Amino acid sequence: MLPSQIMSSFNGVYPSVLVTGSSEGIANVTNLSRVWHVDAEHVAVADQLFHKTGANLAENPHALIKTVTPHDLQVWELGVKYVRSEQEGPLFDKLREDLNAIHWMAAVANPVPLRSAILFQVLSVRQCVEESRPLTPPSETYGDLLKVLGQQLQLNRSSYWLPMQGSLEGDLQLLASRGVPGAGTNERAFEPMRRLAALVWENKRVVRLRNIRSQIKYIHTIRPEAEQVSSFPLPNSFLGFPIIAFGTVIGIVCCEETGVTAQAFDRLDDRFLMHLADELGETLAPLPPAADDDRELLFSQVVERMKMKWDKMTDPFHTVLSARERQVSAYVAKGHTNAEIADILFVSKRTVTTHLERIFQKLQVTSRAALTRYVMEKGLLAEDEDAGR
Repeated sequence: MLPSQIMSSFNGVYPSVLVTGSSEGIANVTNLSRVWHVDAEHVAVADQLFHKTGANLAENPHALIKTVTPHDLQVWELGVKYVRSEQEGPLFDKLREDLNAIHWMAAVANPVPLRSAILFQVLSVRQCVEESRPLTPPSETYGDLLKVLGQQLQLNRSSYWLPMQGSLEGDLQLLASRGVPGAGTNERAFEPMRRLAALVWENKRVVRLRNIRSQIKYIHTIRPEAEQVSSFPLPNSFLGFPIIAFGTVIGIVCCEETGVTAQAFDRLDDRFLMHLADELGETLAPLPPAADDDRELLFSQVVERMKMKWDKMTDPFHTVLSARERQVSAYVAKGHTNAEIADILFVSKRTVTTHLERIFQKLQVTSRAALTRYVMEKGLLAEDEDAGR
């Protein structure tokens, strides 16, 4: 399904590109004045002067369309499949009317006639973040992000790295830092984090390094010639995770243990960090210029929203209870007796009693009142009602 963010690219503000390939793999690139949105799964282009494009589609129906959203200059890539060419009908008439209007306004006396409307099915959509790097927000933006991560997650010694477009792995640019000893005075202060960022970039996932001091000391014992990583005392733990926008790594956050927050890393689950990586990436990628307070508020909202989502994703109500047990819990919270719940669910009263015994054990509550309080305090009642409809 086409995302809402891409819809403005179909208004013809900027030209698009259609890439097709023959059965032998010979590519052909055609510039398009416009791509038309048809419905949630289809787009169309106008065949006026297509020759090689038409021949390629006859041999190989798969093609690629690249288009640009005018408000933020983001490039989008659509994987499409040729469906058919229409020489009449509502779609053909729509394209012809739009083209005739443009030709009229341009005072073109003899426009190239529309031969057909080519309909494509959209198979995939990808935001080409790597082609929008010139639009990377200023470094202050990343500083604000690190500030919020420090406040919300106790990641107080951190840095943000940008993978360079078209570069070899490990070629990274430092964009912002927070709380790193020697920053601005020692060119090797960030060397440990740079190495960590390269490791995250290579693996595209969360990377944790624990007890690093003793392990490096051992390496230097058996390999005295090994290069010293830093002229500062190394922290004992490191944490790094990618920032991902629409499937593409657009940045890397690296953190060092500070001592005061030695347990902060262990409290952050890898799955939580990867979910947060997606949320932050899709916020950063299209982020327009904004005041410092506005950026901090936006990032705080993203982190808080992800923390609430994670609490629900990992709550025993969802991860331990069965669907039927969640229903019973909801009805108990609404004040129904066991007999009433049995009538509503078309089961025996004894079955409801058995469900409640298991619920009490799984959630470690001891009474109907405690179960009701648990469900209400966590806001699980309305959510379960929606799921049961």
